[in-house]
Amino acid sequence: MKKDYIPITDNDATLTEIEYIERFWTKVWNERDPIIAHKIQKREEYQVMARYLSALPPNARILDGGCGLGEWTVSLSEKGYAVTGIDISRLTVEKLQEKFPAFHFAIGDLRSTGFEDESFDAYFSWGTFEHFEEGFAAPLSEARRILKKGGTLFISVPFQNGRHLRRGQRPLWTWDENFDKNQGYHSKMRFYQWRITRSELQQELEINGFKTLQVQPIHKLQGLQRAIRHDLKINPRTTIGKILQVFLYPFVPSNYVAHMLIGVGVKL
Repeated sequence: MKKDYIPITDNDATLTEIEYIERFWTKVWNERDPIIAHKIQKREEYQVMARYLSALPPNARILDGGCGLGEWTVSLSEKGYAVTGIDISRLTVEKLQEKFPAFHFAIGDLRSTGFEDESFDAYFSWGTFEHFEEGFAAPLSEARRILKKGGTLFISVPFQNGRHLRRGQRPLWTWDENFDKNQGYHSKMRFYQWRITRSELQQELEINGFKTLQVQPIHKLQGLQRAIRHDLKINPRTTIGKILQVFLYPFVPSNYVAHMLIGVGVKL
């Protein structure tokens, strides 16, 4: 497991973890309008989920943990599932409740959601569990508590892929843009997320009471674009960057560049 850090202001440094997380994601979501694109069927996450969702009972109750702009909550609700979206950003949830009054959204911390034991048939959370510095135990334990026995958990987390593992063998100043070889860090830094390997994700699921059904890399293209930008110093949006993507994509393994992992587990 590897920690990622981001630069922060002096004001950010005074916030508690929960205050900082809420402020950070409120700012992120506040810069985007919650317009539902209805294209989750094309997402790699949905392609993994589909066969498990088809096995759920009619009107199955599902939790969308860290729902963000709400597109998954809305789209799956329209497919007939009883979906609740939960997010730590109060402002975001209030906007969603106003814009989509027919759907269910709630404010909450994924480590302590407030839902009753065994409330849900399935639970998914995309790119959320990694943002707690104490690790995955608290959100996974809470997920297990609120899932019914045999309930399915889907999570995606940043992948500590082959590119990152190789990079970690080099001196810090060669790859961390916030670090200067002579002067150190340019600003104060704060924990942002964990990145983990495939076996580490399986280990976290198993230790916390889930039988692992599937772990695989996803978002290979996004990871390749990052490699082109950071390793080759080429903007992937330029013509040469786009040519490189087309040329390299078939040959670079997912285990080397994929940006995220998706894990599927069932509550024992």
